[in-house]
Amino acid sequence: MSAPLRERIERGREVLAMEYLAALAQRSQLHDSVAPMFARRHDAILTPAAAGTAPAGLHSTGDPAFCMLWTLCGVPALSVPLMRGANGLPLGVQLLGPRHGDARLVRTARWLVARVGAGAIG
Repeated sequence: MSAPLRERIERGREVLAMEYLAALAQRSQLHDSVAPMFARRHDAILTPAAAGTAPAGLHSTGDPAFCMLWTLCGVPALSVPLMRGANGLPLGVQLLGPRHGDARLVRTARWLVARVGAGAIG
């Protein structure tokens, strides 16, 4: 495991069970606050997947800052490497869908890759 992951695990061990359960109880408010974003018949929301290109090598998958919020909100999210940066490494976008809308999100991602990704990554 990487040093940052080990540090996160150690910080997590310091959280009391009652604090953890109280935080989980607040998630429903997050779920409810995200739902209106998809109420207007949007198939997905497009966001950056990361602050830049994928990191070189296999030592890290990159900074999870761009996906942690959506995981906490309980919405499906997936990253698609649509382009390459100046360093030749993948540069991705993240697609978000409504809660329980995983299948529609995957269809939308396939559509996006077919329209944009085929020529961009090549």
